[in-house]
Amino acid sequence: MQIKETFSQGLKRSYEISIPAKDIDTKLNGRLEVIGKRVKISGFRPGKVPLALLKQRYKTEALSEVVEDCMEKGVQQAIKENNLKPALKPKVNVKSFEEGKDLTFSIEMEILPTIGDIELDNMAFDKYVVTVSPEAITGVLEKLAKQTRKTSSIQKSRKTKKGDIAIIDFEGFVEGKPIEGGSGKGHALELGSGSFIPGFEEQLINQEKGAHVEVKVTFPEDYQESNYANKPARFDVTITDIHEADPIVIDAALAEKLGFESLEAMKKWVEKSISNDYTAQSFLNIKRHVLDALADRFPFEVPENMIDLEFNNIWDQLCRELGVDQGKAANANVKDKIGSKTFEEAAGKSEEELQKEYKMIAERRVRLGILLAEIGMRNNIVVTNQELMNALTARAREFPGQENEVFDFYRNNESALATLRAPIFENKVVEFILDKAKVTEKSITPEELEKLLASEEEEAEKKISAAAKKSKKPTKKKDS
Repeated sequence: MQIKETFSQGLKRSYEISIPAKDIDTKLNGRLEVIGKRVKISGFRPGKVPLALLKQRYKTEALSEVVEDCMEKGVQQAIKENNLKPALKPKVNVKSFEEGKDLTFSIEMEILPTIGDIELDNMAFDKYVVTVSPEAITGVLEKLAKQTRKTSSIQKSRKTKKGDIAIIDFEGFVEGKPIEGGSGKGHALELGSGSFIPGFEEQLINQEKGAHVEVKVTFPEDYQESNYANKPARFDVTITDIHEADPIVIDAALAEKLGFESLEAMKKWVEKSISNDYTAQSFLNIKRHVLDALADRFPFEVPENMIDLEFNNIWDQLCRELGVDQGKAANANVKDKIGSKTFEEAAGKSEEELQKEYKMIAERRVRLGILLAEIGMRNNIVVTNQELMNALTARAREFPGQENEVFDFYRNNESALATLRAPIFENKVVEFILDKAKVTEKSITPEELEKLLASEEEEAEKKISAAAKKSKKPTKKKDS
């Protein structure tokens, strides 16, 4: 086997590999002998079939297997001899092959970058600490009491008022067509809860049982179903009953109903739950700053094929979130089309602008993924079986009654299991970095934390957008 490097620039590598015809012929004969031991041919005992007859009947099949095996071993040999770490599976192209002649093929790949010393010293971060207030605990307890309290039909005939639970049948229409998922029967709607489209519940107040109401509203501009965003809608509503709810009472009886030993135990559980939520939000904040610091400190080259793969995944997800049917958009022959909208209308930016931004996001994710993996490897950071099992159990709990199916799916699907393992590993590496860094704790209110997270999210989006615009190539001036 001869291996010759034909291209080496940056992270890209190409090799030409030649395997002598005699080696292929030897492997072919060996493969045919294996076949001869298991096939049954009339007039011959297993293992005694003449090689010429085996070639006549099985040469094509055997030769295909031999060539494939030779190429696979050639790729592995090239990787081993040149001490390569391919970013993704190498591309293989057969240049020429005729029976009785040498097999020549080429391989192309991008390799993972070599990262030198990873200095994690002199890093400093602020960690925001939120104290759980009695008001926050009371607020959650009131929600729990509200969710579990009983309701009953009103005894005396009267019109609906704020706080009533209206039992309604409804059907919605936009531009005269039924809204997908916009109908229901026997739905319990608390008037004034704000759980429906703005303006919907108000039109059901001061109505009698049995009333038929034509509710007219406009979907919000940021409505999750972009096809309906900012569009007027009509709902035909029938109030089939009016219920009143029992008063909200937070006591030992509520605690017992929810499975707690006492009212105090319930309060402590609520306090811990709120605290865990604040801690998780605070960790997301400091994690963002850690990743930003790493991205700025280690600006190494990233394999283009990994960026493309990550970008395609992100782009597909974005299109799904925006309600994009890319095939339909292409068939419509309308630039930047998203169903009945353009990218400009749905996201406020052109397809080209969005792709530039998400390409940069993809590059950042890949770079950080490579760096975190390297830090983890050098410091023996691994995800334990128990940690993975905890994540799997938490995931299964999201599907009550289907826990066994969820467990089976992940156990039999390595790529799905990897989606659970990846964030655990990433967080462990971030925690390792924080252990080495100078971390200053700062007290902050829940409102301040929420505002801070939103502000930093907005700032990050502006930063990406500005960088994408800056990366645009200047247009050539026309000759005068």
